[in-house]
Amino acid sequence: MKTESIAIIGAGIIGVTSAYLLARAGYRVMLLDADEGPALGTSFANGAQLSYSYTDAMASPGLVAKMPRILLGRDPAFRVRMSVDGQLLRWGGRFLLHARASREERNTRNILRLALHSRDRLHELMEECELGFDHRPSGKLHLYGSRQDLEQAAARVRQKREWGCPQRVLDWRQCLALEPGLAQLSAPMAGGVHSPLDEVGDCHRFALALLDRLRQQPGFEAHYHCRVHRLHKEGNRITGLDTSQGSITADAYLLATGPDSLALARGIGLHIPIYPIKGYSITVPATERAPAVCITDVDNKVVFARVGDRLRVAGCADIVGDDRTLDQDRIAHLLRVCRQRFPEAGDYDRLLDRWTGFRPVTPSSAPIIGRAGADNLYLNLGHGMLGWTLAMGSASLLAARIGGDPAPIDDSGLRPADHGLGG
Repeated sequence: MKTESIAIIGAGIIGVTSAYLLARAGYRVMLLDADEGPALGTSFANGAQLSYSYTDAMASPGLVAKMPRILLGRDPAFRVRMSVDGQLLRWGGRFLLHARASREERNTRNILRLALHSRDRLHELMEECELGFDHRPSGKLHLYGSRQDLEQAAARVRQKREWGCPQRVLDWRQCLALEPGLAQLSAPMAGGVHSPLDEVGDCHRFALALLDRLRQQPGFEAHYHCRVHRLHKEGNRITGLDTSQGSITADAYLLATGPDSLALARGIGLHIPIYPIKGYSITVPATERAPAVCITDVDNKVVFARVGDRLRVAGCADIVGDDRTLDQDRIAHLLRVCRQRFPEAGDYDRLLDRWTGFRPVTPSSAPIIGRAGADNLYLNLGHGMLGWTLAMGSASLLAARIGGDPAPIDDSGLRPADHGLGG
């Protein structure tokens, strides 16, 4: 059956970019979201960094070595609430399988390939139309406090150069020359890794700009305050959706709502291997001392990005189930890191936003893009901490899949079958 209309569940950055490229390809698109508008969840106030160069898989020998410290609550970046959650236990077992060095390298390379494709697609879009989202080719600097950690990072830099991603290792003097704002740090660091391809932009504003253009596409519909309760499946096809606004039907359906997709998929017997990892951010007015280069403080696992006249600071990785509360202790932790590392970069007494959101992480850290669970059901989810970075590339790959066209890149590791999901 020819696909003419597509119902997309989820209007975060993944759903919006998918809607845009599918509408441009000639499909009638219905975009559905339970919230009052687009990109108000995980996409609203993320770290703002387009981290094309930093696609390292979370599951790694290094993280496994830190697990005792994490489980004892001694790591400031990670927090794990132990439970008998079956989904967590299954996900955790597969996560540990992916933590072998050979798998971590393969997963990182697969995600990097998608990230560089995403960068190309975003730049093509920006050449075609004016989109105001505080985009800036900032580059990024990963700062390391330990000489040993910096030397270990240098080995991955050499790999990424072979994979077509330029990076360079800098000593502390070179870091200061690249970003004079580092002079406000109370003590020198061992050095850093500079990634010139990386950029910054406001994900929420980008989603709104794309939607303004989407509204000009014939047949496009946006349904907000529209919660999807159930997928109806007959034979091997999805025949409709039960929603808070009544029954909705289309020729094809796309799940793009991160962890909220899990229950819907289970309703048709599809078990998606993702787990929500909770992150936090604060946004404050930037000062003249705010770094122009995006910064990742590796020791604290906190990122700093100047977005227009604001400073966005994000971090933490909490495995706490479906707890969506805004933990004020985590906000206080981010503020402490800000005042320790960049005391003059922002007005920390004026919090413009306090945010928390779930990053949907697969055991391999690679997203799931393609058909699964039914002949007319597609997935575009599991992007973890890199949803903003990978959005345009993932939408491009999805559009090719739905249209029956060849994949624009080698999609190894990204297909549903690579994650143990049948078509």
